[in-house]
Amino acid sequence: MRSRRLFLSLLLSSLLAACSDDKSLSPSGKPGKASKPILVEVAQVRRHKLAKKWERPGTLAYRRILRLHTQEEGRITSLPWFEGDRVEQGKILVTLDNELLKAELKKARATRSMAERRVSRLERLRKTKAASEEDLIEAQTELELARAELEILETRLTYTTIEAPFSGIVTHRLAEPGDVKPRNSHLLTIADPDSLVARAPASEQLLADLASDSEILVQLDIPGSAPMQGTLQRIYPTLDPKSRQGKIEIKLTDPPETARAGQFVRVKLTGKARERLLIPYTALRTDRQGEHVYVVRDNRAVRQAITGGARIEDWLEVIEGLQAGDRIVKRGFMSLKSDVAVTVLHE
Repeated sequence: MRSRRLFLSLLLSSLLAACSDDKSLSPSGKPGKASKPILVEVAQVRRHKLAKKWERPGTLAYRRILRLHTQEEGRITSLPWFEGDRVEQGKILVTLDNELLKAELKKARATRSMAERRVSRLERLRKTKAASEEDLIEAQTELELARAELEILETRLTYTTIEAPFSGIVTHRLAEPGDVKPRNSHLLTIADPDSLVARAPASEQLLADLASDSEILVQLDIPGSAPMQGTLQRIYPTLDPKSRQGKIEIKLTDPPETARAGQFVRVKLTGKARERLLIPYTALRTDRQGEHVYVVRDNRAVRQAITGGARIEDWLEVIEGLQAGDRIVKRGFMSLKSDVAVTVLHE
């Protein structure tokens, strides 16, 4: 019995010694997984000169539009143009009934002629002092009034014929022959097809990243259509106070005939190329505490909070939290925690 107790005591002592020598065992006697280094792939934080790329929805619009209004009241006698018709510069678009104006013009010419004869007669009489200075001045004033009235009627007569100020396409027809229109009535709208532009919303970040020579492509939302080259023509000076969005205008280079004002387009823009602190996007981790990465120092992974910027393809711009040259975990996040030993497989 005594020898059996001695054997059990020696066996227990040897087992405790073995447990104390095995550092991989936890207090519960199970293998300690936390003490084994985790295999990770790391990348170095570097500065690269890259340009952001943006895609925004846009709309085609005519930059040069003219809304034709009547400057004289009257009945429309001719309006042969319809939506989609192309008109050349100087072509007559609308004519109004002008018979009454022509009659008034004849009357005004006769009045002017009579005033001219009276002034001529009084000037002769004045030389012989047979007429007073006051009569001559009154006649001259009446002549000036007659000439002014004639000029007014001649101008009003030109308003009865409306010509195209430039070559364009009719987009709206708002009247018909026979309609009697008052002054300032909208009759037609014509647009210059060569003035077709794309307008798109732009955030404050996008506006700050644009330059006059930025690369721009405009894609019609039509299957099989080729992208159009564009150039930045105008940045609107104000932002919408609710959405904080601005607006940009893009001049199109050789737009196809299928392009129409009001069409939806996708505008792809490339911003300024500048030095940026970049990390692989796969290195970014997020949780309740915010964005962070794992920095490898002395073969241990340390959690580091960062402030991320824009994503540029497979890269993420880092605003703060890292420095160029830092080594961060790119892959191998299974069971990875802060201050855990790691083994770098590939860098």
